[in-house]
Amino acid sequence: MIKRSLAGLMLLAAFAAPALAAAGTGPVLALRAGGFFPSDDVFREVYGTSLSFAADLSVPLTGPLQLWAGAEFLNKTGLLPISAEASKVRIVPLFAGLRLQFGQKSARPYFGVAAAYFMFQEENPIGAAEDNALGLIAQAGLQARLGGPVWLDLFAGFRSATVRTEGEDPLEAKLDGFSAGLGLAYRF
Repeated sequence: MIKRSLAGLMLLAAFAAPALAAAGTGPVLALRAGGFFPSDDVFREVYGTSLSFAADLSVPLTGPLQLWAGAEFLNKTGLLPISAEASKVRIVPLFAGLRLQFGQKSARPYFGVAAAYFMFQEENPIGAAEDNALGLIAQAGLQARLGGPVWLDLFAGFRSATVRTEGEDPLEAKLDGFSAGLGLAYRF
């Protein structure tokens, strides 16, 4: 359901792009990289700070209000605390929400909040876990013009989600934490 909704939003944005570009307020595609700083002690002990990558699209709705959707990708190998054996985690949140962006000159601050669908996979010698959960992503940042339609994007954010697996050995993983980094944005 959520995957279909996100795909529908992306399709709508793609069809609306030419009309918005003609009006002078087109969509913005951003590619970002940054650090994820988990707030959960166990997650931080096993994986530490992780590098994540993201792509998102924002489409103007009215005034400073924009539709904002995208995906992130985090893949990290850490060490289990007692045995020091390798543990691999992959987290992919898909998100859609609203963003406010201000300014019309060469610097544009923004703030966005989105509902997110987190896909979680973890593998280690103890076992494997895979689950999905709903959560929240919030992000604030500043886009600064580099030249033409290309902008530098400096951002900081917060995410919150908890995945729980069922079965003999239920697992609860808190995916809460802060992120910060930079990227490039292209204004159509």
